Amino acid sequence: MKRVLHMVIAAALLLAAIGCSKKDAAAGDDDYVFKVGVSLNGLCNAPLYVAIDKGYFDEEGLKWERTNVGDGEAFNLLTNGNVDGLNTLMVGLIQPLTNGLPVQIPLALHTGCIKVIVRGDDASIKTFADLKGKKIGGGSPSATTVLFAKRFLAAKGFKVEGENADIEFVYQSAAELPLLLERGGVDAIGLTDPSAQIAQESKGFRAIIDMAVDEGYKDEFCCVVPVRSETVKAHPAATAKFLRAVQKAAKFVQEHPEETVQILADNKYVPGDPAMNVKILKSFSYRASVSQALPALERNAKDMQRIGLIKADVDVDALIRDVYVKVPGVPDSLF
Repeated sequence: MKRVLHMVIAAALLLAAIGCSKKDAAAGDDDYVFKVGVSLNGLCNAPLYVAIDKGYFDEEGLKWERTNVGDGEAFNLLTNGNVDGLNTLMVGLIQPLTNGLPVQIPLALHTGCIKVIVRGDDASIKTFADLKGKKIGGGSPSATTVLFAKRFLAAKGFKVEGENADIEFVYQSAAELPLLLERGGVDAIGLTDPSAQIAQESKGFRAIIDMAVDEGYKDEFCCVVPVRSETVKAHPAATAKFLRAVQKAAKFVQEHPEETVQILADNKYVPGDPAMNVKILKSFSYRASVSQALPALERNAKDMQRIGLIKADVDVDALIRDVYVKVPGVPDSLF
């Protein structure tokens, strides 16, 4: 009789344990809905568009929902939890990170995408060295194109900040920059592709700085995938599923640029002539990598501190240690 009683108790305890396990799973990663932030109008975001179109998030077993991200909204959406992960330019992340942006960077997505362009008929500017004493148009002081231009020119010996700077930056909405350059209001403008390439082809502008091809930058991953720190910590399995899906999509973009552009055109994700967009995609490298996020973070953070864009008292090494993360279950690369 005692033996039977012990068996009944043991069975009850086992059932209780199974019930708790199911409840824990229900409250954990299996039921967590990962909020994917998707910006429009940028070729940089091609892997996210492809991941949605090809069903890679579903293939990974990720429960997810899409949130459209407008210009200037990304960091607020990440901070308040309306987005868990998205794609953005590394150079634009550094200042927000020093101000407490609650994200980590587990994946570098691709190279390329930022240009400084000039009028095709401006004989006074033959190389970047001729930009000394000139005006460069940008969207705002925190625009990624402006920050990259400052990084690039400072590395070439230009004084880019403070009094007696070698360059004057003029700020206008990004959509109006090509017209500002065409009318002579500035000598050069910073744009990301495909906007830069559209301006080049439609107005005869030419690139004087091109992150996709210039030595010292062509192998640096410009775009990364930040994920909310809280999400990485509380939902590592969901985070891993998201990142693996993005890696699959990036591999597809790298290997099938023509089909990628067709997906973008069919869904009206990105403006511009499809043939031109294929050409641009082929100039980027979409070999998404976990390990390449680290040198991209280090270079941008240290460069920006060196030229005074982040405070001298910021412990950059500590920032890098806190921000770069390897999420379990995510391969370094699919290449």
